Amino acid sequence: MVHKGYKSVHPILKMWKSFQEKSIIRRHYLLSNVLISLFMYIHHYWSHTKAKNIPSTVKLRSVFYEYALNCNRVLDIGCACGEVCSQLASAGFDVIGVDVNQEALKHAFLSSKEQLYVKSPYYLKADAEDLPFANQTFDIAIMQAFLTTIPTKDSRTKIMREAWRVLKQGGYLYLADFGQTWHSKIYRERYINDLSITKEEGSIIAYDQETGETAYIAHHFTEKELVFLLVENGFEIEFFSSEEFRTRTANMVNGYIFVGKKVGKFINV
Repeated sequence: MVHKGYKSVHPILKMWKSFQEKSIIRRHYLLSNVLISLFMYIHHYWSHTKAKNIPSTVKLRSVFYEYALNCNRVLDIGCACGEVCSQLASAGFDVIGVDVNQEALKHAFLSSKEQLYVKSPYYLKADAEDLPFANQTFDIAIMQAFLTTIPTKDSRTKIMREAWRVLKQGGYLYLADFGQTWHSKIYRERYINDLSITKEEGSIIAYDQETGETAYIAHHFTEKELVFLLVENGFEIEFFSSEEFRTRTANMVNGYIFVGKKVGKFINV
């Protein structure tokens, strides 16, 4: 599905066009305000969007279970409506899912009441940059198509360090996310055209499929980006796979799966 024929443009994007003829200093000031407003709007979107609008197209791969053989406590970061949590609880894991969207968590909780588990999954509203758990609580953590929704490098780093903190020494992080897909004309054009707004190569503006308005920024990673996001934040790479993932609009894009092992300390402190 190609994004076209949108009904409206979000006011924040209109702000962008209003200062094209301003002085360099004035442009810099206005650009900072535009980006701050956009990022605040994106956080609000993920906190308040309807549960049905949260994408869930990337499925848990079997390699997860190979690294979870001797694991008990699992943390799903950005669990949305709890699909992965339910799957793992059915397999006997003690799993906690965290998300910023209250409606999605309610949906996950109500769905879990309809299932029979040895131990039901537990759901908690929490920000991935400030997890409400003690150090070394979990054996394995999951970030499944989650970092793509985080629009800044600084926030991604904070999230990775929080995951490192709450994992036990030698614990694992299973990370699956979208990769840059430059061979696709659709995405090549979006990467280029949206760069003036997002200020990060590989980031694109995603639109609400019902209203056509700006919804959020999605970042597609390079393999190198994810490698250094892991190794610079206390993880050694134990597994890597290049995949093909389906997006919420049914387009096929590159994707990556990593399993990182918690080791030592951060390289950059």
